[in-house]
Amino acid sequence: MNLTEIHKKYGTQDKCLSYLEKLRWGKTVTCTKCGSDNTVRIKTQSGRHHCNNCKTTFSVLSDTVFENTRLPLPKWFLIIGLMLNAKKGIAAAQLMRDAGVTYKTAWYTAMRVRCGMINNCVSLQNIVEMDESYVGGKPRKKKPADNDANLFTVTNKRGRGTRKTPVVGIVERNGDVVLKVIEKLTSRNLVSMLKENVKTDNAILITDEFRSYRKMDDLIEHLVIDHKKAYSKGIVHTNTIEGFWSIVKNSIRGQYIALSKKYLPFYLVQAQYIYNLRNDEGNLFEQYLLNAVNHDQQMEYYKPIKDVKDIVYKKCRTIRV
Repeated sequence: MNLTEIHKKYGTQDKCLSYLEKLRWGKTVTCTKCGSDNTVRIKTQSGRHHCNNCKTTFSVLSDTVFENTRLPLPKWFLIIGLMLNAKKGIAAAQLMRDAGVTYKTAWYTAMRVRCGMINNCVSLQNIVEMDESYVGGKPRKKKPADNDANLFTVTNKRGRGTRKTPVVGIVERNGDVVLKVIEKLTSRNLVSMLKENVKTDNAILITDEFRSYRKMDDLIEHLVIDHKKAYSKGIVHTNTIEGFWSIVKNSIRGQYIALSKKYLPFYLVQAQYIYNLRNDEGNLFEQYLLNAVNHDQQMEYYKPIKDVKDIVYKKCRTIRV
């Protein structure tokens, strides 16, 4: 949905509230505390309801990524539309200019929007590729010594062995991708990620020759491409996941310029979400809002309520409807 359509359909606070109520509750409003449908609308407070069972008041924003927001919902919807349409991400500074809000508000809202993109119920099968990448700045170079004026010494190597942050990805060909920040690329951690996201009895795994992938042989049919000899042998290659890594790194270089290790999982969530919906012909805006009203608030006072990894990599749960 483009921005003109969003403004036309959801240009007021009441229109946004009505749409969210329809997505979350349908025709019957239920209490967010006790689940009772014995509720009445409070006429003097827009969007507020009273539960006659537990005697509390609530709104459709309660227990969602929108909870306790002071930003008008039309602004929220505009920022969501901008982020969904930005296939390679969008910086908070750009959201600030486009939405007419402060930088802090743009950053905070964007982080909360990313929380609504979390989906740990992805299940991969058929031919899947697994590979790791490293996110961080370019290798630093020392100044040359006086007696070696033409040589520079690289202090941060590229690839394996670097001090950059390792990210592991598993992608199904012509399907979805799953990403995770894993500090130690041990066989145990990689096997655990594989079990969580891949139907091992109905899949073929393709990796490169990295030794930590060798334990996969005991769990799944495992094919290896040796990059020292070739990058592709028929169906045996990791070009799909490597192409995805180029999208992620180009978005960091071109849009975000720099981002912190602490919040990296949130940015990866957005990259995963946009990639997995690339071929979806449905209403992506409505799909996102349905996901958002079924996610609890994970950011409060400009900070995550707990460790970012615990928020992003929590176990799959069923979305309430």
